Amino acid sequence: MTPVVCTSLACWPGLGHVEAASLAQQGVVEPLFGTLSVAHVQVVPQSAGVFDPALAEAFRTSWPQTAWRLHANVRVLPERRVADLAGFDVHCDWFAQAARVHRALGASAYSAHPGERAQASMSRMLDHARRCADLFGCAVAVEGQYPLPGAEPHRLLVSTWAEYRSLLESDVPYAVDLSHLNILAHRSASRDTALVAELLACERCLEVHVSANDGSGDWHQVCECTPWWWPLLSRINPSAVVFSEGNHRRRTLERKSDDNHRPPVAAER
Repeated sequence: MTPVVCTSLACWPGLGHVEAASLAQQGVVEPLFGTLSVAHVQVVPQSAGVFDPALAEAFRTSWPQTAWRLHANVRVLPERRVADLAGFDVHCDWFAQAARVHRALGASAYSAHPGERAQASMSRMLDHARRCADLFGCAVAVEGQYPLPGAEPHRLLVSTWAEYRSLLESDVPYAVDLSHLNILAHRSASRDTALVAELLACERCLEVHVSANDGSGDWHQVCECTPWWWPLLSRINPSAVVFSEGNHRRRTLERKSDDNHRPPVAAER
């Protein structure tokens, strides 16, 4: 059975937080998932502008029917910061401000990127996730990553099947981004579908992110065709929230471009 899929503001990258949130509330439809739900909506780093506690409170007031939550390094300070769990001690001010925004949202969970292994080992990053959970007063989910192109493909933590297994066997909550696993499958030339099924079914899987790509990069395309992980959606534990990160802004522009280049239809005689 296809799960209920909620909206992420990553569907409208580059727009301001309020504009993207307004579009989310108007409703958006995807070919595979139908109308996306706004029961839960993610606030994301792809949106323009600062998301401070005052704006968080305005979101709660304007859209009380939605449970809002932060994802990754949202711009909560005037300067943009790449604050991941590996650098938890380096970015204390960012995490403190993010915790204030989180409380203003009344959020029940937060998901974060693990960061680069040059900053922390796998075990230290997981310890940072536990400390972050104490700071936020909620479960903090580590979002698994994928191999990068170039000389250091595994620069990011949780970018191998073995590290995904370690994450599953830890006591730390996590988020499964299925588009990231498509990149991992492509670059490793292997699909560990049994592990993916275990990851999705575990009660510590707090979020599942869906979008499409060809395996070469995290392109955040809207899912148009059923991917290899489609049958595994039925394994998602019922308490996990599924978010679409498909780029509807780009999809709309591409459709307009296609319409502009379509030959005119002959008038009926």
